Amino acid sequence: MSSVDSLSDELLVKVLGYLSPVELVDQTPLVCKKWRQLCFDSKVWDTLDLYHHREVTESQLRRIVWLHSSTRKLILRYRRDLSQRTLIWCFFHSNNLRDLDLSHCPQVNPKVVSAIVQFCKKLRNLNVNGCTGFDNECLLILTGCRKLRHLNFSECDTVTDFGFHAMSSFLPKLDSLLCDGVLSLHDEVIETLVTKKCDTITDLQLDGGNLTDEGVEMLSELVYLRRLRIQYCDNLTDEGIYDFHCLRYLEDLSLTRAHSFTSDGFISAFSRPHHFMRIVEITECSGLDDLSMIAIGRSCPNLTDLNISWCKNVTDDGIIGLMERVPQLQVLKLQNVKELCDFVALIPLYTPLLTHLNVISCSLVREEDLLAVSSQLPDLEIAYNRDLGCSPKASTKMLKYFDVMSPRQFAMTKRLNRMIARSIGNAGSC
Repeated sequence: MSSVDSLSDELLVKVLGYLSPVELVDQTPLVCKKWRQLCFDSKVWDTLDLYHHREVTESQLRRIVWLHSSTRKLILRYRRDLSQRTLIWCFFHSNNLRDLDLSHCPQVNPKVVSAIVQFCKKLRNLNVNGCTGFDNECLLILTGCRKLRHLNFSECDTVTDFGFHAMSSFLPKLDSLLCDGVLSLHDEVIETLVTKKCDTITDLQLDGGNLTDEGVEMLSELVYLRRLRIQYCDNLTDEGIYDFHCLRYLEDLSLTRAHSFTSDGFISAFSRPHHFMRIVEITECSGLDDLSMIAIGRSCPNLTDLNISWCKNVTDDGIIGLMERVPQLQVLKLQNVKELCDFVALIPLYTPLLTHLNVISCSLVREEDLLAVSSQLPDLEIAYNRDLGCSPKASTKMLKYFDVMSPRQFAMTKRLNRMIARSIGNAGSC
């Protein structure tokens, strides 16, 4: 009878990779000499994830890092219990680190960032999303990390244009920048980004709260951009997106709260072929209509993921016109698009690869159509709500949702929570 000893070392290393860090350090090496040797294999410790292993204490973390300094990816997301001193100690002993996730760690400050720059010379990806202590000074220090390619400082709302200018000028290899929720960025930031990163930036996520059409229009000069996400487009109009057709390599486009865009703007933005486009998300936009949907379908024949939730002027004609042109569609989110009804029956014909359909608050969609489609496409998951009167036992593939927040409610709640968190932090410091 075969046993675990008959497995090759390569397979055993993969098996050991599923154990927790504490088990790998304290228990597994005691099994036998072979396992003890494999526990020190660099592949086992390539990724150290303390987000999913929150039982690891500070003293255990120090011991793990001391024994296994070959870690290339370190995930410390939401580990508020770790002291600043422990973080710096870990960076000192992690010279091979390429990927670091410190999102929502309030202990991140200029001193911690200085340790990252000083000791983690090979760092490529840094995530400090939601770190309230990450500010302009941190960005200035981070310019010493010359090999950095991906930076996420979303929701670090103490960062201003000054820090952004410094970062754009002194990080030559940066190609991915996520700064959603940084409310103080203005058009000058876009101008600097276009000037300094025109040939390198491929991934960009911004908060559009303080941006104007002039600033967004300049984004069309980032010709190699593959992903563009602009949140809170309340102040933008068609003039900002007219030239988006120049972004021919774009794969992912997201425009949320796009209240002022009209059909003419979308038709212009999608007037040329976007063969690389896979994901389109345009939410809360009353200007998106059937003609816009057909233009998107013509321009993006390889589309796989579409989200037009809360775009209430789209009807069956627009959805059907799009589905006829995008046979590879897999995800279709239509929450609260009220005028939809008959398109459901045509899903198996036009989009047989569909795996997820969201029709929450689409009150005209018929129960019998959903059941018929679900029986024809067994892998299809359908998100709906009680307005349709569907029985939970009708299909095991249907998902039932009862309480749903609108995107605006969600955004307001998110920002309110951030303000409360900052107020509590300021009160504690006093």
